[in-house]
Amino acid sequence: ASASSTDLGTKTTSSFDYGTKSTNNTGAHTHSLSGSTSSAGAHSHVDGRRFNTSTFKDTYQYGSTAVGSNSYQVQGAVGLGIGTMANTNSAGAHTHSLSGTAASAGAHAHTVGIGAHTHSVAIGSHGHTITVNAAGNAENTVKNIAFNYI
Repeated sequence: ASASSTDLGTKTTSSFDYGTKSTNNTGAHTHSLSGSTSSAGAHSHVDGRRFNTSTFKDTYQYGSTAVGSNSYQVQGAVGLGIGTMANTNSAGAHTHSLSGTAASAGAHAHTVGIGAHTHSVAIGSHGHTITVNAAGNAENTVKNIAFNYI
């Protein structure tokens, strides 16, 4: 025997508002970091200091920066206007590497807004097969014999 195929479609759960959930605040941690850059060819680096080009025009800023075991003088960029960034001399083609530990943000928690929502389950069209065994039941009586005969 079999049951006819039925399309049960998509069923949706009722809506429930889960509000905002928070994690505990015991998560103080750090991250290790390491890496290197590929060689970008000859280039210089911005020193970070600004100076007035009308005062220091065509002159060198004092200071130095280190690339590996080499030390380079910091040079003022030539240009018009106030606030030109100082650049290091070009060190030729070179790479950079870094390693260390990122600072900890301390013990902190996170919150996640879950809010009201539902879930849908697509059941779709399907059928079931039902098998009725002619023998093997504990009750082998006249009822079963008559049923099997039919």
